[in-house]
Amino acid sequence: MKLTTILLTLGITAAAPSTVLAAPAPEYNYYQQANTPDIVDMFVNANYYGNKYTGSAYEGQCVNLPPNFNDNLSSGRARPGYHCTVWPDANCRTNKWNFTFDDRGSGARFPDWINDRASSWRCVRY
Repeated sequence: MKLTTILLTLGITAAAPSTVLAAPAPEYNYYQQANTPDIVDMFVNANYYGNKYTGSAYEGQCVNLPPNFNDNLSSGRARPGYHCTVWPDANCRTNKWNFTFDDRGSGARFPDWINDRASSWRCVRY
């Protein structure tokens, strides 16, 4: 009887579908990552004043802003050779509304519609 119970238990266990856990969804970069260049500086006030966020990422990588800078930026300057785009939504999603600036002063004052509304950014070489 014990052998029958053991074999029956093993048979049921073997027949049960195995549960495979999927890897968690990748999170978007909120903070500095190792071995990525600093490619943008953004500031809470116009004309590059106030608290500064320095963003590092690979070229073309979308980065969500950390909570203390999300919806709180008013100016930005890309590093030489880059131009950067900010979006009012996370994950660089809104195709219709975004603002692009470079290293030549075009981001000294974000337009009213994006001022204190930026949530994500991406930079590419020009």
